[in-house]
Amino acid sequence: MAALGPFEVGILGLLALIFGLDYIWCCPLFIWRPLVAGTLTGLILGDPITGLLVGSLLEFVFAGLFTIGGGTVPEASTGTIASAVVAITMGLKPEAAVPLALPVAVLTMNLEIVVRSFDAVFSHWADREIERGNFGAIPLINILGAIPWGLSRAIPIWGLLGALAINPQGVKAFIDSLQVVQIGPLTVRLWDAMAVAGAVLPALGAAILMKMMLSRETVAFYILGFALAAYLKLSLMAITLIAGSVIFALYLFTHREVLGGMTSTSTAPLTGKATTKDFLRWFGISWLLQSSWNYERMQGTGFAHGMLDVEKRLRKDPEELKSWMRLHNEFYNTNPHLHNLIYGIVISLEEQGADQDTIRGIKTALMGPFAGLGDSIMFFVLLPIAFLLGASLGVNGNILGPVVALLIWIPISWAIKYYSLVYGYRYGLSLAEVLKGDVVKVFREATMSFAMAIVGGITATYVRATTPIVLASYGGQAIKLQPILDQLMPSLLPLLFTLFTYWLIKNKGYSYGKAVIVLFLIAFILALLGILG
Repeated sequence: MAALGPFEVGILGLLALIFGLDYIWCCPLFIWRPLVAGTLTGLILGDPITGLLVGSLLEFVFAGLFTIGGGTVPEASTGTIASAVVAITMGLKPEAAVPLALPVAVLTMNLEIVVRSFDAVFSHWADREIERGNFGAIPLINILGAIPWGLSRAIPIWGLLGALAINPQGVKAFIDSLQVVQIGPLTVRLWDAMAVAGAVLPALGAAILMKMMLSRETVAFYILGFALAAYLKLSLMAITLIAGSVIFALYLFTHREVLGGMTSTSTAPLTGKATTKDFLRWFGISWLLQSSWNYERMQGTGFAHGMLDVEKRLRKDPEELKSWMRLHNEFYNTNPHLHNLIYGIVISLEEQGADQDTIRGIKTALMGPFAGLGDSIMFFVLLPIAFLLGASLGVNGNILGPVVALLIWIPISWAIKYYSLVYGYRYGLSLAEVLKGDVVKVFREATMSFAMAIVGGITATYVRATTPIVLASYGGQAIKLQPILDQLMPSLLPLLFTLFTYWLIKNKGYSYGKAVIVLFLIAFILALLGILG
């Protein structure tokens, strides 16, 4: 049993705080994802493999959960830290520790709701400093707004792990006492049943992604991914290569005219004077867009922070500067990566002398469409592909899993964010028109088809459900139900659990929290009854 003392509690709480900052600072690293968070927790406690296994399993559970707009979802990093710590210090199976992440994740979600309301004080503080002409305070105000976000992750970890560290032997004895519980004639193996239920929970992540992207156009690719995994036993990496090749060729052939029109579109670059040094400075500031995110202004103060240097260069009259900073501290919210397109367009047009009504209109008109486009591509396609591929390695104990995920996410997301800024500045509204046209619709449909193939592979491979039921015994040989189901369709039970969860979310309108409770209880009870195992 690994030791959990004051030092480990302090470091893990600090790690949770860093995860909160990584999250609110537009996810430059995405180290708060379960795959990475579990591995780092394991490294701190001297058991990186167990941490990796817990984090990989939870990556499948939380795959489709991401906060967009004003919505909130269970927070993955704190749940992962808590589950990994319990698995390592108490000697639980990784699968048995997975369900323990959910109550912690929900607790942190509720703290995040408080932060989302509280952080409005930073926007109002920025208002006061703008009226005083103290514009230099805006960057500090915006950055300080991230601290409550970090604390919303750190405080639950310090509290929960601190309580665990006070009496670890007592907690261990309690957990051991629940291993085998005799209830009358019934022998209940609680943690074994928890492990079975935990292995079913990845159906939630698959179902959430299906809700986002499953359609008549993409269902065939879900079936393709499922069949490749269930019948041919291909790895997720192999499915990625095969499905990606098929989809690329299919969409290139069927949408040749649309894609060909993209290259023939004339977009004359604007005559801006920005240098590479300017782009790098704006790119760095753009990561702080959400630093003081709140329900009232959302990314407004972050936008004001990003425009401060530009406005100080363009506006020499203090009252004019004050007026423009008021404009940029207004409500604003879009995808943090494609925000840089709007950011570049606004800078360019202001340099050309655009008035405030024009700038306000552009921000208002573009932030909604770019939010939908950016969120769907970045958070519901690129994010799941990168981290689920990594988790497919990590769940087998391959320590390269987190590395693979980060090597996919970081270069691609950074490139999108940087070149969105550059091309937004250089091509202005003509580029925005292209991004709202048929080219992007085709690209979006193709990427969603690709993602659905991956989700099909996940359903067959990482939603784990089998039955130990023996139908009969003949000639000393047991006739088991599972081989019969496998002959009918491999991975049939995982598919049924996934479709059931999708039905709860899509058709019954269950919240994600309610759906996971129903899924867990059904799998847990079936395991206790010996139907699942």
